[in-house]
Amino acid sequence: MRFRTLLPLALAIGAALPVPAALAHDCQPYQPEPVTLTGEITLVHGPKGPKDDYYLLTLPQMVCVAGGTAETDEDVASIDALQLQMPKGVKLAPALLGRRVVVTGTLAHRLAEGHTEVLLAYDGAKPAS
Repeated sequence: MRFRTLLPLALAIGAALPVPAALAHDCQPYQPEPVTLTGEITLVHGPKGPKDDYYLLTLPQMVCVAGGTAETDEDVASIDALQLQMPKGVKLAPALLGRRVVVTGTLAHRLAEGHTEVLLAYDGAKPAS
């Protein structure tokens, strides 16, 4: 009898408590804050030829992106892939493709052009240890 009385109370208290950060998606900030993400980079060939090719960082687990200060920075609950925005004239070393890497850069919400909802402005990458 005591169990039937305490169970609804315990459930109500548990539902009112916030979810610990460790259990929620790993939230990342929008620019200008730098981020470091681990995943696998692939070169995606665009339909219009080499000028339309782009790099895609696929993450091993979902992350969220917290709204930033720009009007276009929208909260994104979960993403598992980001298009890399490469500096003009920069191409990745073939050794970084198709393997686990650590990428640094800043996040921005896609405005018009882009293949993913959130873009990662590329600063650097190295093989993951």
